[in-house]
Amino acid sequence: MADLAAFWLKTEVEGSDLAANTKKRYTDIVTKRITPGIGGLLVREATVARMAAYISTVAAESASTANLCRSVLVGMFNVAVRHDARAANPMREIAAIPAPVTEVRALTQADVLALRRDLAGDKQANRADLPAVVDVMLATGCRVGEALALRWQDLDLDAKTVRITGTIVRDQKLGLVRQDKTKGRKPRTLRLPGAVAARLLERSVDGLPGGPLDLVFPTANLTPREVSTVMKQWRDFRGRHPRWAWVTTHVFRKSVATAIEHADGVDAAAKVLGHSSPRTTAKHYVEVPDLSHDASEALAAFVGPLDESAG
Repeated sequence: MADLAAFWLKTEVEGSDLAANTKKRYTDIVTKRITPGIGGLLVREATVARMAAYISTVAAESASTANLCRSVLVGMFNVAVRHDARAANPMREIAAIPAPVTEVRALTQADVLALRRDLAGDKQANRADLPAVVDVMLATGCRVGEALALRWQDLDLDAKTVRITGTIVRDQKLGLVRQDKTKGRKPRTLRLPGAVAARLLERSVDGLPGGPLDLVFPTANLTPREVSTVMKQWRDFRGRHPRWAWVTTHVFRKSVATAIEHADGVDAAAKVLGHSSPRTTAKHYVEVPDLSHDASEALAAFVGPLDESAG
């Protein structure tokens, strides 16, 4: 199984057009999960029962990791079937692990204002340029990597628009690079709130260098910023401001989705976030209010005073 995993990575993953982050995730799953867990099995010994038991063991720790293991094993056994090492793919008999349903929590407008005030007053956050990065994420719903990949050429500050065209990833061979496609693969053009457009215009007038890639948020050395570094800077900020301990950078996307859904509907929210299906947006990104709809007026006639003279 270890040999099959290595062969699958070499022939099906490394030279494919999969995103760099996807390649890394698959490689990590093989090296950290598949090979240590079942790498010593012969391919013919990997029965449905054994694979189901292995997936169940991983699922006890994490449903998402178990499903990623399952996806990798499906691919591995497909290769084995094509090369006549197996008659059938045993993973086809093993269902995906249901992900636990978690309630979406988003920032309110008051939360956002308070959070931005704390960011503005935090010296370490300002040295890391976090307030500006967070402003862009809150104004667009983009991911961290997409914000860090933003180039000046992607902005039309007169029209107050931004085009999300890529993301920052760490390629196993090339190192840290700007990938010219997003997770959703399709570029999206968004209109910027006037205040954020003005701040970006001020930044451009200041003549801050963007480096060879003309990035809006480069490092001090004018190279792309590492997503993991910005995530650590955000965790450090939360450590200094415990009331924001629950707020991950992903909460910004949920907050944007929730605000847009409440104002313009879930289809509009899905388009801003770059989701192909509004169902994904509604299920995983929109906070459902306790009072979802005031139907009291519509139902008033049902429970009004009884007219005893009526037949």
